[in-house]
Amino acid sequence: MTNRAAYLLAAKTQLEVKDAPLEKPGPREVLIRNRTLAINPVDTKMQDYGVIIEEYPYILGLEVAGEIEGVGDEVTKFKKGDRVAALGAAIRTKKLAHAGFQLFTCASDITVAHIPEDLSYSSAVVLPLGLTTAAAGLYEHAYLGQPIPSAVASNELEETDRAILIWGGSSSVGSCAIQLAIASGLTVLTTASEKNISYVMGLGAHHVFDHSKDDVIEKLINVATGKKLIGAYDAISTKGTSGKCAEILHHFGGGTIFATIPGTSSVWGDFMNEGLKNGKLRAKPDPVVIQGGLEECQKALDLYRQGVSAAKIVVEL
Repeated sequence: MTNRAAYLLAAKTQLEVKDAPLEKPGPREVLIRNRTLAINPVDTKMQDYGVIIEEYPYILGLEVAGEIEGVGDEVTKFKKGDRVAALGAAIRTKKLAHAGFQLFTCASDITVAHIPEDLSYSSAVVLPLGLTTAAAGLYEHAYLGQPIPSAVASNELEETDRAILIWGGSSSVGSCAIQLAIASGLTVLTTASEKNISYVMGLGAHHVFDHSKDDVIEKLINVATGKKLIGAYDAISTKGTSGKCAEILHHFGGGTIFATIPGTSSVWGDFMNEGLKNGKLRAKPDPVVIQGGLEECQKALDLYRQGVSAAKIVVEL
């Protein structure tokens, strides 16, 4: 076996595909033969501005899906040949073996999940970063501190007295946050552009409003009145969106706003595995697939810069 990667050889350069080391998985790690990888906003920021990168050459990429090629010591949940989706953590570990834009990626077994046989790799790869980030905001005690959802299928669309505001419901993180919040028994109030309202409603959101309308704050306050608003999840995280979330929470006496930052959660365990099987968790948003392998990663980054809506750009290897 040989590995290849799409490298950034220097700051602000185009990607170049070259041979790369093939690392063995360490303790509590797996080695994944990647079949797809996904593009995220941080990838373009790292290429354009060099943020987070400490030295070159560097390999971008946070989300992969493929088959387990090997397992390290102490790994019990996975075996060679298992179909999985995973989060690459090179940003945090500073180890290029953990990056996504390559044929083989090492990943911690706590951020790897089995995927059903009937779910394509291109669909599965849209989930890891969005799900992890959404879970961190919803469930970690330092943020909104909600109970971890059950993976048991149920009719969870019924409104409850406890509600959450999710600003940016059609984004990758927003799509995951909506599904997790509903599974945790929360009534979801969210925003989207007019063209994406049907998409967000299809995820199960109870109330969706066009974020561009002048009366969006008034409408959100009206539907939240009479409920316990536990907080706001800003999946867009700009000064303007956070300000609007704060205005709504202030009306109800204050509360916690979580803005999107990477994090981890036990949601990767039973909920993701079982939820994908029984339909309680859907792989959303839909992928925009680019075929052609690692050589097309630069094209995928450039396409992302042109703008995508309620979708995620995915490269098939």
